[in-house]
Amino acid sequence: MKKFTILLSNIHCSECETKVKSILSSFYDLVSINDNKVLAVDWNNGQMYVIFNDSRVELLVNDRSFLFKTKKIITALKRGGFIVESWEVTRNGIIETSSSFNPKLMKTKKALEGGFYDIVKFFQNVQDEKDQKRHRESCPTCKTNFNSKEGDDEKKSKKNKKDRPVSSLLEFDCASSTATLAEPENHYEAIFAVQGMTCSACSNSIMDKLGQIFGSEVKMKALAPKYSVNLIENTVMVMIENKQLINQITEGIEELGFDAQLIELLPVRTTIKTKVTAMIGGMTCAACSNSILAAVDELSFVYESAIDLVSKSGSFIIEDGPNHLNLLQTTVEDCGFEYELVSTENINFTLGEMKSRTVRITVEGMCCEECPELITDYLKSFGDAIVLEDEATLNNPIIKFTYIPGGEITVRSIIKDLNHLTLSKEGGFVVDYAQKAKFNCHLTSEETIDERLKKMSRRELHNILIRLSIASVLAIPTFIFGIVGMALLPKSNGFRKWTEHPIWAGNTSRNNWILLFLSTPVYFFAADIFHKKAIMEMKAIWWNNSSWKRRLFKFGSMNLLMSLGTSVAYFSSIVLLCLSSQQKKSPEGEMGSHTTYFDAVVFLTFFLLIGKVLESISKIKTAEAISTLSSLKKTTANMVTLKDGKYGDDEDINVKLLEIGDYVKISAGDSPPIDCVIVEGTSNFDESALTGESIPITRSPGHQIFTGTINTGGNVVIAKVLTLEGESLLDQIVKTVRDGQMKKAPIQRVADGITGYFVPIIVLLAVLTWIIWLILGLSNALPKSYLDIDTGGWSFWSLQFAIAVFVVACPCGIGLAAPTALFVGSGLACKHGILAKGGGASFQDGAKTNVVCFDKTGTLTYGETKITDYMLVMQKSLRRLEKVVTLMAIQLSRDLEVSSKHPLARAVKHFAEAKYHKLAANKVPEVTTLPGLGLRGKIVVDMTEGKTIWTECQPKEVILGNEKLMMEYNVEMTADVTNLLTQWKSEQKSVILLAVTCPKLFGDDMFHLIMCMACRDEVRKEAKDVIAYLTKNLNMECWMITGDNSLTAQAIGKELGIVNIVSEVLPSEKEAQIKKIQAKDPKNVVAMIGDGINDAPALSLADVGISLSSGADLAVNSSDFILLNKTHPLISIVTLFDLCQVVFRRVKFNFGWALIYNVIGVPIAAGVIYPFHNSRLDPVWASVAMALSSLSVVTSSLLLKLYRSKLRPSDFVRDEQSKVQVKGTIICV
Repeated sequence: MKKFTILLSNIHCSECETKVKSILSSFYDLVSINDNKVLAVDWNNGQMYVIFNDSRVELLVNDRSFLFKTKKIITALKRGGFIVESWEVTRNGIIETSSSFNPKLMKTKKALEGGFYDIVKFFQNVQDEKDQKRHRESCPTCKTNFNSKEGDDEKKSKKNKKDRPVSSLLEFDCASSTATLAEPENHYEAIFAVQGMTCSACSNSIMDKLGQIFGSEVKMKALAPKYSVNLIENTVMVMIENKQLINQITEGIEELGFDAQLIELLPVRTTIKTKVTAMIGGMTCAACSNSILAAVDELSFVYESAIDLVSKSGSFIIEDGPNHLNLLQTTVEDCGFEYELVSTENINFTLGEMKSRTVRITVEGMCCEECPELITDYLKSFGDAIVLEDEATLNNPIIKFTYIPGGEITVRSIIKDLNHLTLSKEGGFVVDYAQKAKFNCHLTSEETIDERLKKMSRRELHNILIRLSIASVLAIPTFIFGIVGMALLPKSNGFRKWTEHPIWAGNTSRNNWILLFLSTPVYFFAADIFHKKAIMEMKAIWWNNSSWKRRLFKFGSMNLLMSLGTSVAYFSSIVLLCLSSQQKKSPEGEMGSHTTYFDAVVFLTFFLLIGKVLESISKIKTAEAISTLSSLKKTTANMVTLKDGKYGDDEDINVKLLEIGDYVKISAGDSPPIDCVIVEGTSNFDESALTGESIPITRSPGHQIFTGTINTGGNVVIAKVLTLEGESLLDQIVKTVRDGQMKKAPIQRVADGITGYFVPIIVLLAVLTWIIWLILGLSNALPKSYLDIDTGGWSFWSLQFAIAVFVVACPCGIGLAAPTALFVGSGLACKHGILAKGGGASFQDGAKTNVVCFDKTGTLTYGETKITDYMLVMQKSLRRLEKVVTLMAIQLSRDLEVSSKHPLARAVKHFAEAKYHKLAANKVPEVTTLPGLGLRGKIVVDMTEGKTIWTECQPKEVILGNEKLMMEYNVEMTADVTNLLTQWKSEQKSVILLAVTCPKLFGDDMFHLIMCMACRDEVRKEAKDVIAYLTKNLNMECWMITGDNSLTAQAIGKELGIVNIVSEVLPSEKEAQIKKIQAKDPKNVVAMIGDGINDAPALSLADVGISLSSGADLAVNSSDFILLNKTHPLISIVTLFDLCQVVFRRVKFNFGWALIYNVIGVPIAAGVIYPFHNSRLDPVWASVAMALSSLSVVTSSLLLKLYRSKLRPSDFVRDEQSKVQVKGTIICV
């Protein structure tokens, strides 16, 4: 018989019982009975007996397949509007399943709730509301109560809204606003999961559909609905003002053939921002507006920008701040356009794509049932702005809710309000800051991995120390009675005679009884740590249906050997004690039997525990190589508030209370509390903790700074928070290194294989040792003088060797040989700005690397192309117009490159701005890109400007590019020009040529060359020394794989000493070059060093992929090692390969030492040297040797911390202040 008990909280009348019966009747034939008739019923598989007991419904059924129907019954009851509080199925009083433990449900729910979208809760709330509505329709009582409660809630809501002080809701001061601000409207962020998207065409079709739904007019509205499609995550984000649009959006996406499902809907409150309207002159086409938008969007204080070509106006939403308006104007004007400010106004702006935040707050001070209700009512007063997930109770005073930070809703304001929350006289709640805080609320976060590891290590060390103290206290009298009284004192000594005198039973000496009483608590209360773990290990193998191979040949660990050693010694001593108690008592004056191993039990445990303590401390020290990074994070922050364009109201708060968008002040000598971007002030920051770069880096507004760095410049900076606590670069680094630790090196797998079979082999050897010595003794093959015990004979004499074998063997040394060294190595790599994503396998491959391939741009060079030379090409008749032609050439080159992101384009723009600080408006609005050649554009001259060089000369077209482009357009180049270009190329420079058509100057419609420019990406100062060190000291073969022209690549290779050069290679072709190098010799271990993005295929294919990174792409980088040092990354490469070899040599040393120790120690413990003067390794000293074995391995790994880098960054300081002296020449043709 199975009993199915269901607790329904809203069943209270006969109509409810009838409804329940109708639902259950679809599963079984129902029979209603009283409780006293249960035992007398006649069971039938198709029948169910129902008992109603208030809100509890008991169902009795005799159906073996009933468990498969429980879920359907519960679902049907919920669909019927009943609230199922709990349920359970019992059989003969034993619970088979229940709502409190459903592993599959709990696992699914946890996986979904732990992420960014709480899918389960959202749909559950919607479904529950529908179900309860359906229940009210069939239950008159619930309908009446609901209507009454709805009226009371409306009154209560009005009262709470009236009582709640405005100061707790609004934290900004709008007094200085130039415009009257309306009450912020609620906007909603809706996120849809879309299935079926496979390419950009799919996402574009969805974008077009959303554009149709919202209308084309939204593009210029400040508060317009926003939408975006994430092809990678298969999601669509929409900002809406009306929830009714959700169905329209879902239907619109599904019309395109995709499956759309709403997974999150949260309100987003608007915040006050500044809307800037300006007139922008000089725009003629979409290319002009795009170039402006691209430049403006790079400003950290700009939230949104839009440009209307027809009205030549721009609208920008910016953060209010000093100099922001000036920076905006300068940026637009630097693009070559005119800027005129029209107006600024404060508006309520909705930030798009803000990430929701889930927090847990612990409430202290609740004393009655009204307290949790008061807190719940307060949180529900925010409406949809807060999604309450877990309500506080007296037993569990923790609330959990999700919200989108912004405006009035921050975790700080919520905690402040909760602390001053009190019950109003009318029955609602009121927030009264004047009264003493009733509650004490604080943010609760889950323990980090480092915190858990430290707590676990401390707990383990504490347990060992307690047992060691027991063993230490008892080891002192054991030494006195077992060693001093039995061996060190002469036989004539009175104390020795007293201890060896037989008492109580048979011929058992007083000493044996004393040692029994001393060793028993040690065995059961100090050595129990080994016994428990050994039993659990064996239980796990034999109770979990493991294979017979594993049960017989791969069982146990060090704990089993320790347990067996102490157990054999203790219980064999008990047997010897029993045997001696049966012997005839010795005559007066003669000593009794004293052969036992009780003293060995005490000393074995004592030394084994000492070894465990030292090993635990060493492991903690080893783990500090990584956890030290986490300790760099600050716990408090100096938060400031932006008011009237100034930062003030300093307040020290916990870092966990910061929200994205807050402002913090970083004083001299201080560290950023979280990753942020500087908005005011300039200072130097020491980033050595993250990048290994010891030289401070100058950071100014717009630069990102990271927690763990230190402000060493002496200036105060204001920065804007970019990430939440736990999401910083430092957290990413620690996580990346920890993930890398999970990737084992091949030698680690060898060690794991050996340790897997180690314990069974040692157990077999110990048993064989005992049997062999026993056989030799019983067969009279051994001299009688060997038998030096008075009780037990050869059987117990042989046990000493078996016990020693058990204890001396140490699989821990073999198992710790690689992990400890690699862990310390990873910490050292982090210290030098190197992240080991590939773990142990990468270290092993790095140690064996013999071929290193370099990308050129940004790796061997700084990646900062600059114009070094320029040449004006003029006809002799135009020599008088030198200034005019120069200005025209520089203006046109700037206009052609203004919207390009190419490194050469940036070099040209910087050169133009440096040569002429104030250039005219853009004269080349439409630019055509000629792949592999350059750019071409038509020159637009405004004839209404008056008399200018443009109206006087009236140039028509312009081209800019390489020599192939000039040949394509039949541009004439003299021998002098060609010779100069060849000279530039030999100096490792790239050339840029500019030609125009200008009938008024040249008298024809042909393109004429007017300017040539040479640019160069400077080679890193340390590059030559690094290449020399790799080739000479580490015997590595260096290659350079670049897309640059052959002449320039050969020149750079010659300068650096690289012989193997592959030039004019596209990024997609670098992978094939790596394959060729690997195919040359199967023994080649090839490392590829690149930027991690363009070189991703080559990095993935190489045996060791090394990327130069700013730290922003750690999670997606495909390389094995990431170099965070941006100033001297090549020095990190030397450190990396050198460290790999040092670490791996230490791994092999540890591994070899542990193997040699066991190979030598086990035979000695087994007694191979006993025939030489009866020499043997006593079990006590065997335990000491075992402890020293694992300790020596860990200590050897810790010595790696003495490693020092071979090259110092300070030897390669680049003079950042020195500017490239641009050389100008003129050639007349």
